[in-house]
Amino acid sequence: MIVGMERTIVRCDSGGLYSTIWIPLISFKAIRFGSARFQRCPVHRRWERATLVDATALTDEERRAAQSIVDVGIP
Repeated sequence: MIVGMERTIVRCDSGGLYSTIWIPLISFKAIRFGSARFQRCPVHRRWERATLVDATALTDEERRAAQSIVDVGIP
């Protein structure tokens, strides 16, 4: 992972929660579609649309689980 990059929680179209590096206007591992990205979901191990999640709307358990599942370490 790139040092200094913070991860954010996203949800894929199939409902999987995971953490990723999300930098607005920058993406090397995904195809951007407005506020969503088409990238490989580490939960389902396939390419899916991912959108940002408001982490405060998640339970502590959901947040911990999402933070434990990470995708590749590049934006």
